[in-house]
Amino acid sequence: MEPEWRSCNWRGVEVVLSFDFDAGELAKVAEEFGASEKDLQFAYSRALRRTAQTMKTRARKGLRTELELRTAAELRKRLQGFRFSRGKGLGEVRMWFGLNNMRVSAFKGRALRTGSGASYAGQQFAGAFIAKNSKGRPTVMRRATQRAYPIKEERMPIEDKAQIFIEDQVFDEIEEVFFKNFRAEIRALTIYNVGNR
Repeated sequence: MEPEWRSCNWRGVEVVLSFDFDAGELAKVAEEFGASEKDLQFAYSRALRRTAQTMKTRARKGLRTELELRTAAELRKRLQGFRFSRGKGLGEVRMWFGLNNMRVSAFKGRALRTGSGASYAGQQFAGAFIAKNSKGRPTVMRRATQRAYPIKEERMPIEDKAQIFIEDQVFDEIEEVFFKNFRAEIRALTIYNVGNR
């Protein structure tokens, strides 16, 4: 199962996963618990939602460490609109991540003045300078125009590093997580009648 990355707009990147969940395997689990086709579809949808939540949590925790961010708050905003929707049948699943550049002050590190401008966490910003942001923390700023004001905080790219981490660490176990959730949903639905209306 190889994710396909699509840049969907200026706000983020969409990951399109074509799942190869074995329909026979799903049917086998459903048959084991005596579930109907309707139960199977219901359990499948619920398992997808639970899997999405698990992937979202793993992505947030892992990316905070991988990107060396001060807090997870910045990532929480980007994964708030995390969408995990099913295509036709049991096929395609879409996930959205906000992987556009992040403010310099979101990362661990110190702003340093250099001969050509400033640097932060090893990244050079020619023509930039150090100033305090709204929270009073020194960060790297740049003038938005030729005038002294307005100034804006510099941003650092995260897309490449985040994509590699998400592919290798987060989606690596998605099938295992999904089948665990699917089995739990079928079991709860058939044995304990949970979710039946």
